[in-house]
Amino acid sequence: MALIVDSGKDQSLVQTLSMLDHPSILRDGTLTLRPPKPDDAEAVANAVAVSLTELAPWMPWATPDYGVEDAANWIAGNPGDLYRFAMFVDEGTEVIGTCGLNHYDPLNLIANLGYWVRSDHAGRGLASRAARLLARFGLESAGLRRVEIVVSTSNPASVRVAQKIGAVHEGVARSRLLLEGEEHDAHLFSFVRGDTP
Repeated sequence: MALIVDSGKDQSLVQTLSMLDHPSILRDGTLTLRPPKPDDAEAVANAVAVSLTELAPWMPWATPDYGVEDAANWIAGNPGDLYRFAMFVDEGTEVIGTCGLNHYDPLNLIANLGYWVRSDHAGRGLASRAARLLARFGLESAGLRRVEIVVSTSNPASVRVAQKIGAVHEGVARSRLLLEGEEHDAHLFSFVRGDTP
């Protein structure tokens, strides 16, 4: 599967990932990831609302009152977020999830890879496609040495995504996550330079 990065400056100019530092769009032929725009806020908020039952146990920000303002704040950026992307199938216009590289450690060139997909698009391999695109981008273009995926041991769907894309399982960190006031052990997966997501 070829990873294509579109600079967005000239729609006829499409280059491979290693040629660009800051892409506007990542594509793999099925999935498109692009930086979210302010006018995506309503679509992101709607996607969260539709998926709240599945998101809330794992994403502390996914609450019943999550709305357009919250989505707009996410789009504007949070400290520690390196890259944020909205997900689309092919050239579609419906936001089917979001993903990003966050918890950036500039000293060690490490970031966490996070992802979620709308419930009505789950089970189609889209989270795996997004995670693979993002891991490859992080290592090959964004200058990271290491990309980590931290997943609650109680979240088998996200564990399967990390396994499916070939992330190396490094172990289980005890009480690594605090979700809804409950401590969770978490699987730690990673990619490092030289790995092939």
